[in-house]
Amino acid sequence: MMENRHAHASAEAESTEALVNLNARVPRHLWRRVRLQCLRDERLLRTFITEALREYLRGRAAR
Repeated sequence: MMENRHAHASAEAESTEALVNLNARVPRHLWRRVRLQCLRDERLLRTFITEALREYLRGRAAR
């Protein structure tokens, strides 16, 4: 339940931010895994990528 609320809050925050297009070439097997995970989690790919980038940057800032 907590994860669902977090995902909802994240989606709300994301909807108010200006968006840009991101093109990236990634290995096909990785793309498929991410896409399937998003389907299982009922999440937008955009949300997954945004959260992954934020998490990565938080980890870099902690170093």
